[in-house]
Parts: sequence; structure tokens; C-alpha cells
Amino acid sequence: MIAVATTADRIVAVCNRLRALGVRGLDIVAPSDTRRVVLSAVDGEAGVVASLRAEEVMAVIRPDRGAALHRWLEDARPLTFGGRLSVCRVWSEHDRVGLPGLVELGPGGFGDGRHPTTRLMIEELLERIAGGERVLDVGCGSGVLGLCALQLGAAAAVAVDIEAHAVEAVRRNARINAMADRMEATSAPLGDIEGAFDAVVANIARAGIVKLAAELVARVSPGGWLAVGGISPSQCSQVAGFLKPLVEVERRSSGEWATVVLARP
Repeated sequence: MIAVATTADRIVAVCNRLRALGVRGLDIVAPSDTRRVVLSAVDGEAGVVASLRAEEVMAVIRPDRGAALHRWLEDARPLTFGGRLSVCRVWSEHDRVGLPGLVELGPGGFGDGRHPTTRLMIEELLERIAGGERVLDVGCGSGVLGLCALQLGAAAAVAVDIEAHAVEAVRRNARINAMADRMEATSAPLGDIEGAFDAVVANIARAGIVKLAAELVARVSPGGWLAVGGISPSQCSQVAGFLKPLVEVERRSSGEWATVVLARP
């Protein structure tokens, strides 16, 4: 079985395309006023999904029964953070009418808010984004952090990743959320990114933070802040030492994961 995410105004065209590809039956779910998810059985699921994605149609393979389906549905359940922000995969069949600050994510790129490292960074954004900031997301994956910052009121975001598929995912996700005019995604080296940023987030683990320490520090504007994640609580002080002259202003942890926030003295 496959699940295809589309919108109310595109549902007829998508269903016609699926019929042309030989699907068996169409079940349409309407999880919100604008989102539609089409479920259908088809032979050669992987090939059909690849063809649809090549046409910019968001399709994924979906289990059709049993424990695998239960896990699928649970993993696709929307997440809400602080009563102000929600993150959800576009193919989720769960109701999302009335969810606060919804960010929808398509296929590709790491990060949907479920991993503790992503969740800790989102919690920092909830606490620190006041509105109007220019944000840099280093090692952006799906772009979830930059998109969340924009949803919280940041003015613009730049997302950087060395993986081409991540850059493509960010651009797709920016379009999904009508944020393409405020989100730039690039695979350019961090040192080539121009200007300074009010907020820099880098959920890239200790090795990545240490390697890019000087460039991360240089990207933080006067009065700005840097949040680094993907590290353990025992690594916080050591990592902060690599990011001088920034000084630690906060740290938070969840189990074996931690995030450190630093600012200019």
C-alpha cells in the first residue's frame, strides 16, 4: 500500500494519476481543511513511489495491517510543543484541525521532532525566538528547526547541510509550509555563508561542533545566541570550551542527550 499526501485543490489530479498507474482502490483521508492523504494498493510499490516523487508528488510506502501499521500510525502522530508549535508528517492520517503553529514535513532529511536532540532544540526555540530574527540552521536535515523558528515568528532562515538530499528536502518542506520566500537552503560551506545571525542552531554532535567551532562562533551576531545539540550531558562543558569567546547561558538535557546555549559576553 502507498500513502500520497496532497491538498484539497489537487486531489482530483492526484487520484487520476494514481489510476493511470494502476492502483487498486482509493481511500481519501481529510486530516485538515486543506490536507488530503490518499491510500491505495498497488503492485510494485517502490517503483510507483519513485515515479510519483519524480513528479513532485509526496508518496511513501505504508503498511496495510498488523503491528507494522500500528507503529506507522504512532510514528505519524502529530507532536505539539509548549502549546504553541506542532510538527507532523504530511502523510499523517491523524486529525490536525486546530493544532497550534503547524509545521508539516515531507519525505527526506533527518528530524521530525521525535528524537530527543531535535526536541531539545525546539524547546530552546520556543523559549528564545521573540520575532523578527535571522536564523541559521547548521546541519539542517529536514529543516525542521529553521521551519519551527519561522513558524514562531523569525523573519528569515538559512539552512545548511552537506547532503544534497537534505537541501532538497528543506526546499520542499519550505514550499509545503508556504515559507519558501523566507527559507534559503544551501550546501555551501559554512564559511561561505555571509553575515551574522541572531540565532544559530547546530544539532550536529560533538565532532561536528568541534570541527566547525570557529565558523559557528563567527556567525553569531552581537546580542545573538548559539544552541548546539547532539551531545551528552558529560560533554557540555568541554563543547562550550571550544566555542569561546561565547559563554554558556543555559543547558538542558533529556536522558543521554543535552543541548547547550551560548551567547556573546
